[in-house]
Amino acid sequence: MTDGVQCYDAKSDKNFILRAHILSWSGDLPALAKVMCTTGHNSYQECRFCYLRGIYCANNKHVYYPLLPPKRSTSTRYTSNALPERTHQSYLQDIDTVENSGSKANRTQSIKATGINGRSIFLELKSVRFPDSFPVDIMHSLFENVAPAMFRHWTGTLLKLDDDFNISNNNWKQIGSIIEKNRKNMPYKFGRPLVDILRYSNAFKAEEWTNWVILYSIPLLSENLDKKLVKNLMYLVRNSLLA
Repeated sequence: MTDGVQCYDAKSDKNFILRAHILSWSGDLPALAKVMCTTGHNSYQECRFCYLRGIYCANNKHVYYPLLPPKRSTSTRYTSNALPERTHQSYLQDIDTVENSGSKANRTQSIKATGINGRSIFLELKSVRFPDSFPVDIMHSLFENVAPAMFRHWTGTLLKLDDDFNISNNNWKQIGSIIEKNRKNMPYKFGRPLVDILRYSNAFKAEEWTNWVILYSIPLLSENLDKKLVKNLMYLVRNSLLA
């Protein structure tokens, strides 16, 4: 489609070339790793936007990506506003490094060092730029990631901590009851009415988490969280609306 196809314009009674250009792609982390030919979200160089290198935790058998490494670690220290960014040119250079590694052992080391395991077919498209054409989308990054994690934090199931984030089980039961009683009052243009979040959060999809964050969270949590936390939650809701 970038080369174009012959089309007819009935209004002007003339032929013209119709072209279509793909500008961006969206998907979850495993899907984007496949189409971008990166090593994925549990590798040492998992980020498609920067070269922040992960640190392996033997206790949890997982790779984490802290800006500041643990004590007694010799790993690199990073600054959030000055991360070593990936560019389209750096992607091409990393691909060349992997492809010209020579032996299988050298190729494996190059893949680990760059986070790139091949040449994506999307590089054939002149309109696609790595990583700019693969932005972070709000559904996967917030509504299916941050929102449920915040809920687990508030219910005390994410981290076993007794802090200002925790809301008692009795209060959550009251919140769930309010949601259920209010279902008939919610306009259908807002989407499917929410159900009791305490009982059915495991079945929530992106639509339910979207409505929870934007429509329900502030009025239902404002009396249950510290004012500073509510203010931060308001920032999250506002940014969600902007996105």
